Amino acid sequence: MKKLSKGIALISAAALTLGLAACGSSTNSDAGHVYFLNNKPEVVDQWNELADMYTQETGVQVDIQSATSGSYESTLSSELAKNNAPTMFGIGGFDQYAKYKNYLEPLQDSEAYKLLNDQGKQMAHKDGDDVYGLPYAAEWFGIIANKKIINEYAKKSYSVIKSFDDIKDFDTLKKVADSIQQHKDDLGLDGAFSTPGLERLQLLPLRVAHDPGPGRL
Repeated sequence: MKKLSKGIALISAAALTLGLAACGSSTNSDAGHVYFLNNKPEVVDQWNELADMYTQETGVQVDIQSATSGSYESTLSSELAKNNAPTMFGIGGFDQYAKYKNYLEPLQDSEAYKLLNDQGKQMAHKDGDDVYGLPYAAEWFGIIANKKIINEYAKKSYSVIKSFDDIKDFDTLKKVADSIQQHKDDLGLDGAFSTPGLERLQLLPLRVAHDPGPGRL
């Protein structure tokens, strides 16, 4: 079995977690070498700028490679199988942490972890007493809503809210969705939701027929 040279991981413990991980990559010079496989091509310019700054300050060569959209997993698997595997690579979510944890080194004693503030340390990914992920990006999921539809609904006698601003938790959202679904004909709608992805919320995944602007509920 090929022996893995373990390294570091940076992960943000948000709704969607993103991170960097590191494994064995041979150095190209006495100063060292960093090869980063980036999972967010939309910020490659920022990574390149940071890499140049780091090289100028330390003399360590930093190479950034960004996988094309939709191909990151296959690219990562391919690169990890090479002798010159990425020194750092991006991962998104704890499912990927579980998949690649054998490539990771605990970070709780690292200078990078010590630089985190309390919130950063809270968002770092821990496995038992060890820290395997340092946050560098956080992305959150939400539901896009049509305020016009909601506020028109709020004027009805059967409404369970007084305005859109009353929707502040899941329980209220579900009551509103159920009520809209129950009175969809009066509201001129086909249903409360426009995407089947909301089945996870146990709400009906029906399409909005009227006012099909951005943000449908």
